[in-house]
Amino acid sequence: MVLLRRKRLKVALIAIAIGAISGVLEMPLPLEDMYSAARARLRVRPAPQDIVMVSVDHATLNELGKPLPSRRDDSQLMDRLVAAGVEKIVWDRAHADPGNPADDAEFARALERHKGKVWLGILPKEGAGFAEGEAYAPLKIFSDRAAVASMMGHSAPFDLSVTFQTEVEQDQIPYPAISAVLSDYKGPRTSYRPDYAFNAGTIPVYRYIDILRDRVPANELAGKNVVIGKAFIDDSDVFRHPIYGKLPGALYHILGAHTLKRGTPVDLFWYPALALAAAAILTQALIRRRSKPMWMAAIGLLAITFVLDEFTIHIDIMSALLAMGWAGIGFHRINRRYYASDVDAMTTSAISSDKPSTERDVYALKIANLAEISEEWSARDIGDFVNTLIAYVKGPGEVGDVAFERDLLVWLAPRMDAIELERHADGLALMLKTAISHEWQSANGAPALGVDTNHALPVSLRIKKAMQAAEEATTRGVRFIINDAAHLEARNHRLELIRTLEKGLRERNIGVAYQPKVDLASGRIVGAETLIRWRPDGGEWVNPQELVLAAEAGDRINELTLVVMESALVDGKQAIALDPRFKLAVNMSAKSLSDTHLLFDIMTLLGRYNFPPENLTLELTETAKLEDHRIAPQIAALKSRGICLSIDDFGTGQSNLEYIEKLPSSELKIDKKFVQHMATSEESRAVVRATIEIAHSLGKVVVAEGVEDFAVAASLRAMGCDQAQGYLFSRAIAMPELLAMMGGGRAALNA
Repeated sequence: MVLLRRKRLKVALIAIAIGAISGVLEMPLPLEDMYSAARARLRVRPAPQDIVMVSVDHATLNELGKPLPSRRDDSQLMDRLVAAGVEKIVWDRAHADPGNPADDAEFARALERHKGKVWLGILPKEGAGFAEGEAYAPLKIFSDRAAVASMMGHSAPFDLSVTFQTEVEQDQIPYPAISAVLSDYKGPRTSYRPDYAFNAGTIPVYRYIDILRDRVPANELAGKNVVIGKAFIDDSDVFRHPIYGKLPGALYHILGAHTLKRGTPVDLFWYPALALAAAAILTQALIRRRSKPMWMAAIGLLAITFVLDEFTIHIDIMSALLAMGWAGIGFHRINRRYYASDVDAMTTSAISSDKPSTERDVYALKIANLAEISEEWSARDIGDFVNTLIAYVKGPGEVGDVAFERDLLVWLAPRMDAIELERHADGLALMLKTAISHEWQSANGAPALGVDTNHALPVSLRIKKAMQAAEEATTRGVRFIINDAAHLEARNHRLELIRTLEKGLRERNIGVAYQPKVDLASGRIVGAETLIRWRPDGGEWVNPQELVLAAEAGDRINELTLVVMESALVDGKQAIALDPRFKLAVNMSAKSLSDTHLLFDIMTLLGRYNFPPENLTLELTETAKLEDHRIAPQIAALKSRGICLSIDDFGTGQSNLEYIEKLPSSELKIDKKFVQHMATSEESRAVVRATIEIAHSLGKVVVAEGVEDFAVAASLRAMGCDQAQGYLFSRAIAMPELLAMMGGGRAALNA
């Protein structure tokens, strides 16, 4: 857990740093503004009607026939407004350039007449160095007779938001913002963003020309504050509002005024949100994986902004969300690598190390048939099952963290000597089997242990070896395997055998021989079983059982089956030429019945060598249960083509009465261990007799394996057994020898 905590803390600190850097650089500002606009859309409300805009629009200019109203027109407009009873007149224009002297003089006189009611606009000097801009202020003749207010506003990227200052300074003289004038704001100097929740479409707007021509009733203007601004669609003072499209700058000042009237805006920037995010990230890094403080913090931030908006408090949350998102991705990657996806347990990566651990043995526990026993469980049930097993494993001992991967538990425990380790592993496997059987009422979840004692190897490699040993223990049906020097030697032998098998499959030179099947009534050879008899490169004979196990372990059993079958079909054609009723038997794993590709290849071989399907018998063996729905279609396909099926080694492993039902075969072979004990065991004789009776009642041919003396053969014939094979008749021989026996016409029982 120390490793995981260190990794999670590293991710947390990097995420917090990324959030802080993004806040300083204002990287998430567009997202911030988009979310603010989305909140405003949800909070939208009509704007108050006490501030109106007088719009210098295209209709005004068309009627005046001028590019802009003259200052004489402006003077008349102010007279009309004051006469109508307006409280304040604020120009969103600076009147900074000299015009017609007579008109300028008239405008100055109008300002003098209405002194205290009129504000002219100013744009203070800003910037520095080459980017420094001059102030844009009213002519002195005008500023001496009217107040001045700042028109300054800063538009964010993509015009998603605007920021105003309530007061600016020019030549050490403070000037209030237009919005501050309109709202009678008396609070401290601050920067703020207008509240876009006020519906700009509900702000009263009157055309300049309509007021100039006295077309607006006085009562609609009385007692209100007025902003006069340009509204040409192509004017530089028109900006794109994220909700209402293009709006003149004067309307933004009005939105700002309504915002200020609700209270002094407070902008907390990104600091408090990131502080909360940092606390949530660090908490997430230090506590259990399934806790979700970051989710709660993120949801809380998204929600609290709605509340704060109502109190004119603004916070930026995108840097915090970015930090939590980065941390979430990092934690997810750690979880994916170091935690099992379905249960609250670590994976082997969490306890792995590139260094050796000389004082620890590595254990792997495979929970056999976990998928089967948990078929109807929920993910929580599986988690409870695994964590209960972890509790059993830890017990009162010195076991540290226990990891879970697929259907394996892995842990490290103090080193033991060989005898003590065997006793401990056997006892632990038995205890866990009892626990599974008792608490989950399952007899199928037999655990198998793999223990690695190669203390000089890195722990990561030892974990893999322990898992391999547990898998092998499950396959072999033993409670535990200790991966020590002796086991390593045996495994190397198997690996060498697999390499030999690979070479034989590539070169298709795996040797076969045939053990005759004899009709007990007549002594005539009626068929033969194909057996592997192989000396690679002329060396030592390969043990057939070990070769088959190696093929199964290397997932090459189907290829081996096809290579053996191809040799058998070539040889078998000669036997059929002597006896058209001759049946050639080839062993095949019953599990292979679910492989449609293998069955297609078998049919292809039959066609290639023109071998009659009815002369082929597939002897099926298996040590594991079969799924009916997977093999039924293949069995039907085989039977429809006339291929015979035989249940091999009946009475062992899973080859029992259940197999007779699942595999509708035409032949049943009694395992040799029952046949060879008939002379000394009444129980074996009873089993053989009962098997013959059951098989005959189902219309099956019975073949006895392992017949080695005349007395047993005579007893089998007396019991009604149909056929037999074994050393009494012949060992496995090459096809020429078998043909010679068949051609000799002699009865095998009398040989």
